[in-house]
Order: sequence, then structure tokens, then C-alpha cells
Amino acid sequence: MVKCAWLALSLTLLSLGWGQEVCVPDENCKRPDCVCASTESYFASFDNSLTPQFVILSFDDAVTVTNNPFYLDLLNTYKNPNDCRISMTFFVSHLYNDYTMVNELHRLGSEIAVHSVTHKADVEHYWRPANYTVWQNEAVDMREMLVKYAYIPEADLKGFRAPFLEVGGNDMYQALYDSGFTYDCSWPALQYTNWYGDEPKGALFPYTLDYQSPQDCTVGRCPDALFPGMWVAPMLDLKDNRGEACAMLDACQGNYTDCADQICEDNVFEFLRRNFEYNYKGNRAPFGVFTHHSWFLLDEINESDAHTKGYLRFLQYVNSLPDVYIASMNRVLEWMKDPYPVMDLGSHPAFTCDSFDPITTCPDPNTCNYKEGLPDPGLQEVVMNVCSRPCPPKFPWLGNVDGN
Repeated sequence: MVKCAWLALSLTLLSLGWGQEVCVPDENCKRPDCVCASTESYFASFDNSLTPQFVILSFDDAVTVTNNPFYLDLLNTYKNPNDCRISMTFFVSHLYNDYTMVNELHRLGSEIAVHSVTHKADVEHYWRPANYTVWQNEAVDMREMLVKYAYIPEADLKGFRAPFLEVGGNDMYQALYDSGFTYDCSWPALQYTNWYGDEPKGALFPYTLDYQSPQDCTVGRCPDALFPGMWVAPMLDLKDNRGEACAMLDACQGNYTDCADQICEDNVFEFLRRNFEYNYKGNRAPFGVFTHHSWFLLDEINESDAHTKGYLRFLQYVNSLPDVYIASMNRVLEWMKDPYPVMDLGSHPAFTCDSFDPITTCPDPNTCNYKEGLPDPGLQEVVMNVCSRPCPPKFPWLGNVDGN
């Protein structure tokens, strides 16, 4: 792995300079506990075609009666090359969340991860100056709600994404690290993509923060402390149809609306296909398609279904490729710890069909109604569907997980 080692060395020196220790694979950084930041896959020194191309579909915010049918349709329609169900990652927030639906998504093999309890819209005054305590309370309380009300095992709740991708620097990472979270997926990467600049540096694979990161910081405050064993899952920026960078589909612009339905659909499909192929025909770093379900609801506002049709065409395209797996972030990180070549990936413990049959169930769903004590004075009523009984006396919220 000399080639990989030298690549990691050059990446680290870009940001650290010669005065700090350099991450060297298989020497001072060994799998599965430590992986250096690199733009080459584990198999690049042999044959890059041995590397599976992962497509990671993630959705942010509450799971509701509005978006859950779409999620279930994706899970029940597409299968990976080993004939097992695809998996996706859901970064969940609390208000309006249907915990019984979250349980079902988990039962079908997808990953449930944490977004926050409040998801407050006040970025400037709440998230941007948030300290260690704020980040810990938001992350841990949301995790406890998912355990208590959706019956998700705590051990399965490994990941976090900051609201509005407002990365909270060392405070946020220290809070996640101390609280037992094992990865963060909030940090956009622009300079380390396969398309940015006249001579692209290449897209980053996930890595651990045993050594300081070379990743550029485009949103929020990025960490400069070390958190051994804590994974960064870079959000590789996409290049939209204007040529601008966007980490979430919601932020991508250019010829997707105000056009004939077929043209808009073609534009969405070609935008996703083009960005996918930057990686697929390049270094095969995991390709993330990160969004909110509201991106698809824009179709209804515009009396069009171009976003949905273009997105589904893209999934049909990548699903037809024999070396592409649509997988949740936690499964991709398990591969990073123990890489299998693509022809053997179907037998990897994280990708066998058996791994899609968790024991968690929600046998007796319960509906709880709240009209008082709600977090927003503008709310008149909130319905909370849960797997547990009895209903909490008051609506659960930050600092009051049990609703006491």
C-alpha cells in the first residue's frame, strides 16, 4: 500500500505543514480503528475497478405520513447487486416525527441517525455560537428519544448531522465523541472533490480524526483537535447546472424548474448522473445524494414531478450497474474498516441479506396528542406516534425526554 501511504502523506502535509505528525497507513494508523484521510481507495494500488462504488442516499428531518411512503417505495423497489435490499440513512429531528415509522425504516435495514431535537431555524444566534453543552444536549436527547419512542437500539444510533450543516468545531466534535457517537456527516468538502479546480485533488474517502484533517472548511467551524477513532464522512460537494457547489440537493440550482416537464426531468437526471460519474469514472469515493423530502415537494408547487422523475431515473441508472451499491453511511463505514473487493462485497457482514433483518419491532403503536406545553406558541396541536406506552404526560422536548 505504498501508493496509498504516500497519497495520505501528501494530503496531510497540505494542511499541516512539516511540524506535525503525518498519518501513514499501516504504520501509525491501522484499520479498523484508524483510517488516514485519502483520495485513493484501499484497492487503488492494485486495480481501482476492485473498489465498489457506493451511492449514499440520506434524508434529513422528521419522518412523517407525507414522506414515509416515498421512503418505503425506494426500499421496496431497489436491490443491490447481491440481490439484497438497498439501505438509506435518515438524520432525524423530533418535532412531527413519527417514531413508529422510524422503527419500520430501521426494521427494513436502513440506518437511523441523529439530527437534533429542536432543529431551530436561528442559525446565527443558536447553532453558530453553540457550545459543548448545547451540542451534547441536542444530540443525546434526540438519541434517547429514538431509543425510548422508536425502540431503536442505542448501539445502532452512531451518526450525527448538524442542522443547516453548521459544523460546531471542537465543541461539537468533543460533545459527540464524549457521548459515544462514532461519525459525523455535516462537513462539506469542495476542494477535495473530483471536479473542483483546473487540476482536481480528488474526492476524499471517509477517514478518522486520529490526525488533523486536510479537509477545507466551507460552512461553520471545523475541528482542529484530534478525536481518535471518530469518523468524518465528507459531504462531497456537487456541481450544479450553474457550475456552483452544493452539498445538499436543496441548494443545487439551474434549469430544474420553470421549464417543460421533460426538460426539467432530463436536467435533474443529467445533473445527478454527471456528478456521480465524477466519482465512478474517477477514484470511486462514496457518492452522497443528501437532501430533504421537501425537495420533491417543490414539484407540487410547480405542478410538476420533474424532481421526482429525474431522481428515480438516476436511481434506475446506478442500480443497473453491477459494481454500484446503494448503501447507508454506517454500512459504508463498516466497509472502510474492512474493505472487500466489489466481487466479494455481497458476503461482507454489513451487506449480506441477513443484516437487513433487525429484531427491533413496534408491536403496539400508540398515538399521543398534545395541545398544551408545546415548544412553539404558534402550535395548536401535535400528534406523536410512538412504540411505547403510556403516552408521556407532556410533549417531550429538549431537556425533558420523558415528557414529565
